[in-house]
Amino acid sequence: MTKQQINKLDMYQAVQTYLDTNTKKWSAIPKLLEFKNELDQLLINLHEDSKNQEGAKLYLGSNKVAQKRIVAEKADILNDILEAYAAIEEKKGLEQKAAKSFSELYKLRNQDFILVINETISLLEVHLKALAIYGVTAEQITDLKTSLDGFLELHGQPRQYRIESKQATMSLSELFDQLTELLTNKLDKILKSFKRTDSNFYNGYEAARIIVNV
Repeated sequence: MTKQQINKLDMYQAVQTYLDTNTKKWSAIPKLLEFKNELDQLLINLHEDSKNQEGAKLYLGSNKVAQKRIVAEKADILNDILEAYAAIEEKKGLEQKAAKSFSELYKLRNQDFILVINETISLLEVHLKALAIYGVTAEQITDLKTSLDGFLELHGQPRQYRIESKQATMSLSELFDQLTELLTNKLDKILKSFKRTDSNFYNGYEAARIIVNV
């Protein structure tokens, strides 16, 4: 991986982390979720394609604790909706399973954490049709899956959700081109909608988009 590619990768990951830590602000927009899932998938594929290179150490150096927090926050948001649905439909068993707060999830030992998140994903998929009227989408579940896969990568374990992607067979240079195209022609444009409605969030995104040459 060249120095220029490493600098770009640092920016891509900054964008990914910024969006992950502000999930509540944008996750209700289906198209934005679609583009974010594409970003996650491309970064995972890029990592797998470059993990034997020296430059991949930048990716591996990402904070596993921070990634665990991101997964826990996303699962907590979806768990709250699942719990509300279960309470309304008087599904006591499901309500009990969904009654896990962010702190309860985050404090779990890593292996237990992985098991619980996978159970949450399974429950969400089983009840997705009923949860649609509560605002849960397949894209949100995919977003949680890809974030979990990111945690597994940092935890030294294989991915659990191999979401079909045409980018999977791309070369390293093609993946960089695809990431640049995704940000420039999709994410940048759709996030402009926040320029006036939430300028602080938008300015933070713009800051994450800056490539720092080191």
